[in-house]
Amino acid sequence: RESVATRLAAPPSAVKPRRGPLGPSVPAGPPASDTASVHERTGIMTWDLGDLPPVVDTRVAGGVVRGYPTLVDEGSSVALRIETSAEASERSMRAGIRRLVLLAVPSPVSYVQEHLTANEKLALAASPYSSAKALVEDCRAAAADSLIRTVAPTGIVRSAGDFARVRNAVSAGMVDALFSAVSLTARILLAAREVDKALRGQNAMTLLAALGDVRAQVAGLIYPGFVLQTGTARLAHLPRYLEGARLRLVELAENPGRDRQRMTELERAAAVYAEAGGTIPVGADASPALAHGRWLLEEYRVSLFAQRLGTSEPVSLQRITKALREDG
Repeated sequence: RESVATRLAAPPSAVKPRRGPLGPSVPAGPPASDTASVHERTGIMTWDLGDLPPVVDTRVAGGVVRGYPTLVDEGSSVALRIETSAEASERSMRAGIRRLVLLAVPSPVSYVQEHLTANEKLALAASPYSSAKALVEDCRAAAADSLIRTVAPTGIVRSAGDFARVRNAVSAGMVDALFSAVSLTARILLAAREVDKALRGQNAMTLLAALGDVRAQVAGLIYPGFVLQTGTARLAHLPRYLEGARLRLVELAENPGRDRQRMTELERAAAVYAEAGGTIPVGADASPALAHGRWLLEEYRVSLFAQRLGTSEPVSLQRITKALREDG
């Protein structure tokens, strides 16, 4: 993390104010607090921070150092840090808030594991996670994210009162939300198993490119940490994406030429996404436009290879290109 102390802003007199609708002196961004009121520290287990300002300024010789207070998830606790950009602060803050909430709310992981169905236990045991418990813990974090956003849509709070509200929402809804997330994840893993069976049933040399593409698709959907990184809202679409992959494999041998043509169209869209800076899985620091583009690629796969399943929104190469341009 770049030290704030090395980032000197221009002296106030050198900064030109932005013009606003009411005149020339509209300040840029939220008003800053003095950095003396915010001290970096570690080992935070509960919200004992009072009100945490989004911006702090420190005056030094010849200028001002601007910093952005944030909470950092350190696993068993949270740290208070000052970041050098608002974007980095917000990314870290969401994870820090989630960790602090999880520390404040009793975990129902053991209870949920004890009450899984036999099929769910079987599915979770075959996941890419190190253990079924690790997967359920990831589901718990994803469920917490979803519940937090019912109270704080941005996932960020900066006062004790707002933190108490999100903590209470998570406490009240966690058991049901965790059961739902685990059940959905089990469905996804079972669907992935069906895709794997279909893959093992195909071995013709002429189909290797298509088979490799499907394997890469599944690897980009299911990996250690995929539940939290994908989020519960998007997870609901994964069974359809995987069923689309299975249907593609069923029809592949009947008309490999048609599959190659559709794959060429998919590759054009994937190239546009990659040129925009997209990766699969999408990076945690990706912009909303880039994240949207990543999932439009999955919808595009469905429209090309399993159209009868339908898509969650209209999709085409042109729409993907337009969505990615919105990043600018």
